[in-house]
Amino acid sequence: MKLHNKQFRKPVLIALIAVALCSCMSDTRYMSFIPTRDGWGMADTLVVTTDTLEKTKRENGIELLLCTEGYDYANFAAHIRISQGTTVLHDETINAELKESSPAKGIGRRADYSIPITNLSLSDTTHTTIKIAQMMSDTLLMGIREVGIRIGTPVRHPGEVVWQVEW
Repeated sequence: MKLHNKQFRKPVLIALIAVALCSCMSDTRYMSFIPTRDGWGMADTLVVTTDTLEKTKRENGIELLLCTEGYDYANFAAHIRISQGTTVLHDETINAELKESSPAKGIGRRADYSIPITNLSLSDTTHTTIKIAQMMSDTLLMGIREVGIRIGTPVRHPGEVVWQVEW
């Protein structure tokens, strides 16, 4: 295709570059959300079980995604356990700030906050199970509409100076 009119060249070029970038930027291997519109109780453990993920021999970043609306706290705490079959791969309590200046503030994703959990090499023959229990002091936590899990490119934890990934 040859464009003779210069005024059309730039918009067409920008559109082609945008399409090319968008087609290459899908780094999400798995994403799922659980609605919690009526509140998230301390006794409620949210469980996400993935299908087997193809070609996961490389390291995958796992993030907790929070969609908030009227969340009245400045922080958030949850216990995360990630396992494949009977093997526990990761088990920790995470703490994060949920405010506008937070390093967890989501950019360009569906979630309001994206909290890095860990980087793991996952088996591509076993389902991954992620259990999430909120650890806040209120019996019923309000203001979180959905809780999600995203598995994609390795996550960069707050405070890391350089994002180094070996493929």
